[in-house]
Amino acid sequence: MGMTLIVLLVVVAVILVASIALGRDVKEVESARDTEYLELEGVWIRYRVIGGGPAVVLVHGWLSSSRIWEQLAGRLAQRFTVYTLDLSGFGESDKPLSGYGIRNGSRLLYAFCAHFGLTHTNVIGHDLGGAMAVKLAADHPDVVGRLVIVSTPADENQIDLPTVLWLVTLPVIGPLFYSLGRVARPVRRLWMRPFVADSEDLTDEVVDDAGRSTPAAVSKTLSISRREISRGRLARQARIIKIPLLVVSGEDDQIVDPQAVGVWAGGVDRAEISLIGECAHLPMIERVAEFNAQILAFLTGDARYLDFVQPTPETEEAAETHPVEEGQEASTYTAGPSDDTADLGPRPTELDASRDNLPRVVRKLGGRYPARIQPTQPRDEHQDTTIEGSPTLGGRARREPSASEDFLPELPDELFDWPEPRREFGSRSRRRDDQSDEQDDSS
Repeated sequence: MGMTLIVLLVVVAVILVASIALGRDVKEVESARDTEYLELEGVWIRYRVIGGGPAVVLVHGWLSSSRIWEQLAGRLAQRFTVYTLDLSGFGESDKPLSGYGIRNGSRLLYAFCAHFGLTHTNVIGHDLGGAMAVKLAADHPDVVGRLVIVSTPADENQIDLPTVLWLVTLPVIGPLFYSLGRVARPVRRLWMRPFVADSEDLTDEVVDDAGRSTPAAVSKTLSISRREISRGRLARQARIIKIPLLVVSGEDDQIVDPQAVGVWAGGVDRAEISLIGECAHLPMIERVAEFNAQILAFLTGDARYLDFVQPTPETEEAAETHPVEEGQEASTYTAGPSDDTADLGPRPTELDASRDNLPRVVRKLGGRYPARIQPTQPRDEHQDTTIEGSPTLGGRARREPSASEDFLPELPDELFDWPEPRREFGSRSRRRDDQSDEQDDSS
């Protein structure tokens, strides 16, 4: 009995030592080429620039990398200059021991935009990357011109991880579970399966990216970010945002509660909501055509992009059942693939006034998205409700402002009281104290 107890204690001690060692694992870029890497905040960041035109910055989320934007980036590059980057701790960027969370991520984005001289640029963020983009827009309104957040939690309670992935975030033993997933691809597939509604949409890139980080980056990014968005702190700060905002979510998202879209849009005047049906946490992969169309229509102000989505099976079946006879005019509606190259004209210099109102809901009706600008119609007493408290008309919802919303609501005193991490970004070289103070003040 005594020998058994000794062996058990030894095994436990070995597990604890191994877990602590794995939890302090760091990775640095070995060979950084000037054309692909930048040193920001003492960390080497992998980035990519393609296309030409107005700037768009794409920010990935937790357990991901810039590769998640490949299809959208390729489509946007036809009209925009697209900047993608791997956040610190993920993809092919450095993975230091500390320097994670929304505030640090926002500072990294600000340094990235400042390096390229980007002002009033379009920023699209997914998951926790969307929260970083929100804070960037709130702290630096001159940097962000239009903002899109995708599957982004507005409060810590809106994040729900599957059990097999939740084990990775546990203290002490979490690094062991993550290290197991890094070497066992089937385990990583179990992690990422709830991120999509259909298992066939789970790409190899998504599964591989989940294992390219470190235990410290994975656990600290999530834990610090959850603390920073707790009690709706970031959602309250978002009320000062005056730029156009598009909030996108999949209706079947099991990782972030889709009701988060109402929280984000509820406090921002110039906000729109897009809920994509039969879609979970990764709309840029699960519903490429619909997602790209929504993004292009929002960034350009041209609603015609919403027509360039793949036809539904019902539409194709109807076309086969009722072919166009000789002398009969064909339907004026045509639907193209997600990678269409149609030139829809120059980008409007100003938004149409009807698109600059309060939050609205854009949803599919009969397999198609309704036009963003619709003629005025009498209100139907049998109207649908897409989000609780938001009646819709023709598939779109408009929140009626109350008298108290005519002006910016009074902000609480603790709005800008952000939790301080124990350490800032890891750095290969010592930085001066006055530089650190200036960076902290800017956050």
